Amino acid sequence: MGRIVAISGGDLGSTRPLNLHAIKLSGKKNPNLLFVGTASGDAGGYIASIEKEYEKLGCQVKSLCLVTKSYGSADIDDLLSWADMIYVGGGDPVSMLLVWKQHGLDERLKEIYRRDTAVLTGLSAGAICWFHCGYSDRGSLRGDKDGHYCWADGMLNFFDYAFCPHYNESGRESFDRRLKEKNLTGLAMENDTAFVENNGKPYFIRSNFSAKAFKIRYHNGWMEKQPVEFLP
Repeated sequence: MGRIVAISGGDLGSTRPLNLHAIKLSGKKNPNLLFVGTASGDAGGYIASIEKEYEKLGCQVKSLCLVTKSYGSADIDDLLSWADMIYVGGGDPVSMLLVWKQHGLDERLKEIYRRDTAVLTGLSAGAICWFHCGYSDRGSLRGDKDGHYCWADGMLNFFDYAFCPHYNESGRESFDRRLKEKNLTGLAMENDTAFVENNGKPYFIRSNFSAKAFKIRYHNGWMEKQPVEFLP
């Protein structure tokens, strides 16, 4: 088992304590961080913001830009081997996985998780990707829609949950009903919260004391919605 810090949402300021937790899990004072911005189309402003934030936190930062640059297989392997942490940015998780599959990044990340060679982290789409599937407001022309939300299927499936980020935002409550229709168990998390796994030990953390997260499942036709407990 590996190390995962799946951050529901927020900005780089509000999630800084969660990012610091991921840095701590790396076991390095000045870890190498690889940013994967596929879900945003390798947006230049996003890359610059990540570099600025993580360099401020003591990291060395590089980016893997699968949308805007060309890489050989060995080049990708070299970047992944260099990384102590891999941060997956937000955006469209559906198109992200399509690009990853074209480059074999999905299987490479599974191997990194199995061998525990880097901390895997990310926000929004970068959190959805570690789960069985997710509830996204991106890529809504594909898949199973509810208004402007869709299911992001075919994720890496390290955890057998349907994951809903940004659960505090209006409209996300439709996730509850869609779980019943699809007979799935869900994890619904508000911004500034994170699901963490550290070598088989799962727990929850948050950077905002008022933020909440819930485990949701249906049993005999009834919804069970239980708030999670966060580490102090």
